[in-house]
Amino acid sequence: MPEQLPTIEVIQGPSAAAGPGLKSGRRSRRLLVFLAMFVLCAAAGLFYTYSRPAVYRATAALLTVAMPAVDQPGAAADIQHVSIQRQLLLGQPLLQEVLERLEAGDDAGPVNSVARLQGMLSVDPLADTNIVKLSAEGPVPELLPRVVNTWVNVYLEMRARKIKEATGATTEALQEQYQALAAKLEAKRAELDRFRRENNILSMGRDENQVIARLKGLTTALNTASEEEVRARAELDAIRKAIAKGKPVVPKEEQSSLAALEASAQALREKLIALRRRYTDEFISVDPNLKIVPKQLKEVQKEIAAKVEYGRKIVLAEAEQKLATARQSVKELQTQLKDHKSKATRFTARFAEHEALQEDLASLEELYRTTEERLVAIEVENRQKFPQVNVLEYAQLPVTPVRPQYLRDAAIALAASLLTALFAVWLVEFLLRREERPEGRTLAGVRIYTQQQPAISHPSAPPVAIAEKARPALQQLADTELDAGEIRQVFKQADRTGKRLIALLMSGLSPEEATRVDADCFDFATGRLRVPGGQARTIALAPTVLELFCETASSGQEPAPDPLTPDDLAAILTLAAVDAGLPDPERVNAAALQHSYLAYLVRQGVRLSEIPGIAGDIPATRLASYAQLSPPGPGKALDEIELAYPLTEPDPRQAAT
Repeated sequence: MPEQLPTIEVIQGPSAAAGPGLKSGRRSRRLLVFLAMFVLCAAAGLFYTYSRPAVYRATAALLTVAMPAVDQPGAAADIQHVSIQRQLLLGQPLLQEVLERLEAGDDAGPVNSVARLQGMLSVDPLADTNIVKLSAEGPVPELLPRVVNTWVNVYLEMRARKIKEATGATTEALQEQYQALAAKLEAKRAELDRFRRENNILSMGRDENQVIARLKGLTTALNTASEEEVRARAELDAIRKAIAKGKPVVPKEEQSSLAALEASAQALREKLIALRRRYTDEFISVDPNLKIVPKQLKEVQKEIAAKVEYGRKIVLAEAEQKLATARQSVKELQTQLKDHKSKATRFTARFAEHEALQEDLASLEELYRTTEERLVAIEVENRQKFPQVNVLEYAQLPVTPVRPQYLRDAAIALAASLLTALFAVWLVEFLLRREERPEGRTLAGVRIYTQQQPAISHPSAPPVAIAEKARPALQQLADTELDAGEIRQVFKQADRTGKRLIALLMSGLSPEEATRVDADCFDFATGRLRVPGGQARTIALAPTVLELFCETASSGQEPAPDPLTPDDLAAILTLAAVDAGLPDPERVNAAALQHSYLAYLVRQGVRLSEIPGIAGDIPATRLASYAQLSPPGPGKALDEIELAYPLTEPDPRQAAT
């Protein structure tokens, strides 16, 4: 198809300058139509907006249930009950009484009928609550709070009258019976208290009173004393047997000193035995320094014997005294228990009379509670029929109107006027437009039209196919691909850190992921790496890559405490490329290495959908750009290709094998 060229027309005479005049006339017409329509619509809209009278609203709030106590949860919302109260508040009898009350106080104003009053009032329940809002709307703000407050007061008075009518003679009779029972109950309680004081009955329970408690206490004490007597006799027998067997028996406070003497005697015996091994008894008895040891041993033994004898007497005397005390306690308790049993018998008889008085009091209390429950039941029924109402807020004088919102409506009127004016301009142009030549630019008497005209064939260069002129971006690879020789040279000249980074990039990791890898990410047992970051995944590593990190782990070196930045990574790769002697070191960067690895995988025929399992998430447009590198035929899975990139030169001997 031949290329379309612009149309050129040569204009002669004064008509060459007619184009701008036509444009100026059309602009004037549009402006006139726009201003006329805008002013007309704006004036009409603003007149309507500000001609409406202001409407005020006065509101009171009623709670249609009793106020809950501080420690009690609030009552659940009763929609049916709130609806009933709404019907009562808007009922004809109540509103008639409200109107009469307003007319009697000269507060009716323009409200002269129940229908008009009903049109002013509204009852709006708050959602999920037992609160209703009583509102009155009108143009006179001073009248509205008087109407609403009179409405609330008449409603409360009507409720009070109906409750009083429902509570009739039954409640009065029950009240008289309730008061008489209260007097009898008080007298019976006074009689019971006097009987308790006279007979020393301190508790409602029989076992908790002083006489019975004393009896139980004496019995318990006697049992305890008997047990103490048995233990004292057993202890005395044990001491006598120990003395008869020749065992040392001393008080506890003397045991430490006796143990010290025995330790001293043992030390002297050992010292004397050691001397007899070296010297004869005659020499020991003659030597002034050695003969002291036997003498000291005899003195210590005598002191031990004296202390043991003294201790036996003291311990034996204490045990005998303890046994005598226990026997005396048992005798005294037996005597007291015998005397107290007669008192307990008399108390039991009095307590039986006390229980009879308690039963009489319980009967009166039961009758009293029954009467009280009947009164409460009547009150509850009245509350259910006429639920308690609390005035949360009385109506106040409104200051600002609720409608209309003049500023908002004026803005809407102006916006609508603007849109109407624009529509009118478009409509006029649509109805009045004529068939005109397309406009162009006039330069020195030559007008150039920019719309397509039939092309003039001329011997120009042959047309280029659209597919060649606009090749899709999906078929273009923007990243630089390095050949295997360049990558091996850079890897060979890089330091240990550089080799590890290059190995990770040539394993499918992104530059950000390669700089975050640490020793915790490796599983040397399975030869796999857990890639850190937001695109976490697990990939298999080549043995050459694992060797780099195994050397670091075995040598005890720790990774750098701070992660590398992208600038650090770029600098490391540039230095390695410079050391490798590459003509263009700047071509060697992290993106080029990762792109070269992905191209290595694609050229083996891997399926493009498998690449994110190695390199993480890749934009679809970039992933599709690798299609031009894929060989013909169906794609292969990852386990069907070689994932390890050859970073080092292959061994000739292994290649020959």
